[in-house]
Amino acid sequence: MTTDVRPGDCLDVLRAMPDESVDAVVCDPPYGLSNLRPDAISAALVAWANGDRERVPDARGFMGRAWDAFVPPPAVWDECLRVLKPGGHLVAFAGARTYDLMGLSVRLAGFEIRDGLQWLYGSGMPKSLNVGKAITATEKHGGANSVRIRKARLGDDYTTTGRAGNRDGVGGPDANRLGDDPTRYVETELTENGERWSGFGTALKPAHEPMVLARKPFRGTVARNVLAHGTGGLNIDATRVGGEGGRWPANVILDEHAAAVLDEQAPSAGGGFGVRGSGGQSVIYDHGRGFAQSLKETGQTVGYGDSGGASRFFYCAKAPTSERPKVDGQGWPTVKPLSLMRWVVRLITPPGGTVLDPFAGTGTTLQAAEQEGMHAIGIERDELALRLIAARLSASVGAA
Repeated sequence: MTTDVRPGDCLDVLRAMPDESVDAVVCDPPYGLSNLRPDAISAALVAWANGDRERVPDARGFMGRAWDAFVPPPAVWDECLRVLKPGGHLVAFAGARTYDLMGLSVRLAGFEIRDGLQWLYGSGMPKSLNVGKAITATEKHGGANSVRIRKARLGDDYTTTGRAGNRDGVGGPDANRLGDDPTRYVETELTENGERWSGFGTALKPAHEPMVLARKPFRGTVARNVLAHGTGGLNIDATRVGGEGGRWPANVILDEHAAAVLDEQAPSAGGGFGVRGSGGQSVIYDHGRGFAQSLKETGQTVGYGDSGGASRFFYCAKAPTSERPKVDGQGWPTVKPLSLMRWVVRLITPPGGTVLDPFAGTGTTLQAAEQEGMHAIGIERDELALRLIAARLSASVGAA
């Protein structure tokens, strides 16, 4: 299997690729988590609809990064559609706040939206403005934006206001460098109005990342398209939960924290499902242990006998330190877990096929494809990311 890393802007590199040359696209593109106002977003959407398919508003997004100003415009997905074989699938991660924009951009390129996958996790940290404290700062000091309140842990919420933050007073590239004393600017005694609005915030705790699952349209039936191009279907058996004969894969993926919450909600739910034998006998499949014989050999049919529980879902924790490569002490802020990317690659790519990632980052998709016995093409323009890809692939970071 070959892994081909191509430096450069994704649009330039994509436009040099031949038509219908890849089987699947798996990527973790910029989420566009900037502080753009609705009118700027609307202007971009109008531009897309009027033919300016590369239009991206000027802004800074996650951790002040310019590359995260907006979701990729339709021009990127136009090229992904062109290089995909008919029936080829696309999986693109997205942010909870910008999933609608990501899906719209993909739709405008001509993809069919097939589903929305959800990766649920329980370890997200809330990034919310404490409204009561912001009101107190405003009333005591003439406006929250004229007083710097450094981010400090206050129970289960965070308070951040000041010029470095966004309109909610959260984030900004300098938000963690405001003052020398971590609590210097945090108001401890609320005003009367601050007390009135105490307990109000501006954001929920993040606990999921959505993915767009889309497919390139084709003519004729799925069967004929698969025979002609090898694409058009999802590899259900290869992604079953519990191995061959296990549960049908769902569009929800859990980490251990989210799974524990589900099991707590339904403590009586079993971890197995019923299998009805040809003679009517009932056999229980123990999640993760597999069958002694294949279902074909025993003549058994699968029937789900329990009433709930997290064992129905694929588990995937966030990327551990071992899967986060570093070069000269520098890493990358957004790294997906290898097991998750292997599962996604396996789901939408035919065996031995070619996977394209136009936003390669540190190369997790490339490593996932490599470990799944598939060819991979990765495009990346950031110099640090390219060095991290080289480190990852040479060291087989987190290899199974």
